[in-house]
Amino acid sequence: LVIDPNDYYNEKAWAGGVTGGLWYNDNITNEQSPWIPVDDLWDNLVISSIAFDPNNPNIIYVGTGEANTALVTYRESSGRGIGLWKSPDAGNSWELLTSTENFAYITDIAVAANSDVYLGVVSGSYYGIQESYPSDGLYKSINGGETWTQVLPLIENTLTPFAPSDIEISQNGRIFVGTMKNLDGHGGSYIMHSDTGDVNDWTIYNEMNILISDQEEFNIPGRVVLSSSFSNPNTIYAVFGSGFINNYGFNYSYGNHILKSDNNGNTWNVKSIPEDYSDHSWATLAWHALSIKVDPNNENVLYIGGLDLFKSIDGSETWDKLSDWSLMYDGG
Repeated sequence: LVIDPNDYYNEKAWAGGVTGGLWYNDNITNEQSPWIPVDDLWDNLVISSIAFDPNNPNIIYVGTGEANTALVTYRESSGRGIGLWKSPDAGNSWELLTSTENFAYITDIAVAANSDVYLGVVSGSYYGIQESYPSDGLYKSINGGETWTQVLPLIENTLTPFAPSDIEISQNGRIFVGTMKNLDGHGGSYIMHSDTGDVNDWTIYNEMNILISDQEEFNIPGRVVLSSSFSNPNTIYAVFGSGFINNYGFNYSYGNHILKSDNNGNTWNVKSIPEDYSDHSWATLAWHALSIKVDPNNENVLYIGGLDLFKSIDGSETWDKLSDWSLMYDGG
């Protein structure tokens, strides 16, 4: 869900659904204003991410492919993607960039202040292995998506790059990448940052990967989601999933860890998760439902979501529960 930066009144919104395509609403503040589908006949409607070019907001990028699937547990997923859609004219017309047609799952899009585009690209499993080519990784384009370069380092002792789960560009331009495990089970729960986004210019934080791997339970490193502060560029938070193999042979993952950095990602400190929910109900589907966002006006106010939404006003020291999904069974 993205507010259109071309709208002076901040009323136009765009929404993408992994089973429903791309939509817009011209006045999100009016409950009578309808959602309008862009094109029900697109070659691929599995929308995973939306980003505007901050240097030219008429340019919109839309990623496809749902990587965070659960085919073998209780439902089926929506399927693989077909690359990146681009609009040069604020959403009036769209083209599918052929340079991205082999990217099976785009997990995230981020566009830097200089219009460089970054895509998180991974492989996945949906009725068989769906592999991204030439590989997983963070793909960077300096020419509006005509060509791409994979810029992340390789996972240790492998020949494959890390698989990005989330991309965050802070207000001072530092690029952060959180990772997820790849099809071989490697590379989950890392954070990397770079000030250039170039090959061989990344600092790797691996302490959570080691901590999770050494635990007696929930010892499979999961994916990482990130959010940086608009009001203080040195503050950034990260939520980590970790899990186990359940009775179906599926890697079940919970939201078990939150970290905070007050110095632009140079060091990280462990923070509290919602403590009165020891059954992990706040994020018991962390491979699929896991989100975080910092209030743009206050670095200590943040929201995390899994099955439910929680709010902290003290930098992740304590949490208040804002929603209860289970009430749907009781008429709530």
